[in-house]
Amino acid sequence: MSDRIAITDSLGHKASALELDAQSPESGDSLEAQITLSYANHSRLSEFDRLVYPVISRRSGGLSLGINLNPDKRCNFDCVYCQVERTDDQPVAEPSLAQLEQELRHWLGSISAEGYRGYPLRDIGLAGDGEPTTVRILPQVLQLLLDLKQEFDLPEAVKLVLFTNATGLDRKDLAPLWPSFYRANGEVWCKLDYWDARSLQQLNRTSVPFERLVEKIIGFGRLYPVVLQSCFFNWQGQTHIDAGYPGYVALVQRLLDAGVRLQKIQAYTLARQPAEAEARPWSDAQMDLLACSLRRNLELPVELFYETGLEVEAAG
Repeated sequence: MSDRIAITDSLGHKASALELDAQSPESGDSLEAQITLSYANHSRLSEFDRLVYPVISRRSGGLSLGINLNPDKRCNFDCVYCQVERTDDQPVAEPSLAQLEQELRHWLGSISAEGYRGYPLRDIGLAGDGEPTTVRILPQVLQLLLDLKQEFDLPEAVKLVLFTNATGLDRKDLAPLWPSFYRANGEVWCKLDYWDARSLQQLNRTSVPFERLVEKIIGFGRLYPVVLQSCFFNWQGQTHIDAGYPGYVALVQRLLDAGVRLQKIQAYTLARQPAEAEARPWSDAQMDLLACSLRRNLELPVELFYETGLEVEAAG
């Protein structure tokens, strides 16, 4: 039996109240004045030309430092539920490693042993406005995170999380870094919203072939643990995954049978307004049915995240 609870942070504050005490823009600290920490607001501070941003994350369970390695908003997926608004004339811009290090040092220096503004740091996440594994300097970024975690003596429990659609997991220049990344409590959270070639094109709109993506996940996941992050939602008035339950389960089972070291499935629905209004979140009842189906058919832990809450196991 499971219950649904409203999302709170580790201190028990309601999500709507998770806002930094901030001075007005006129006070001179205009950047901090614009920061709002809530599950419904994941501002990446792009308008301030920043690469590092604090967020309260449902799946991280509290404060996360996000890293935006795609300030130009370029991505090799074009997911229908994405919150990023893209234009064809967006200039190409590679992030600066020096700027990234400076911003990380600022934020890590601001986060004491007690946390930042009372919120303990849960992880540092490579996510942002595009696909991190397409970024040329990703190996240097991973090494920087490893060095800074050690230098700032961050607790082992603070994770390093790479959010990815798996397209670049087989990069040869990343291979030497994975052992150290995982030893530092690193995790790879891999997108899996699709179950066949048609659903991949309909929902994620990418030129990367379905079988090629699956083989990338298998190749990496045989060597290192992987968390699956799967978004479930209504698209153009249709509950897209209803017909895909068997297909989705079959694909996950295929990964398991191939030896992929799956840690869990993070099944979530939309919590923030996507760029395309035809993508709408699932109801709590739909998410409950989903979780029952996945748990019944797969020997794999499933974490469930509603639009405005998360599932917890009820005592007894």
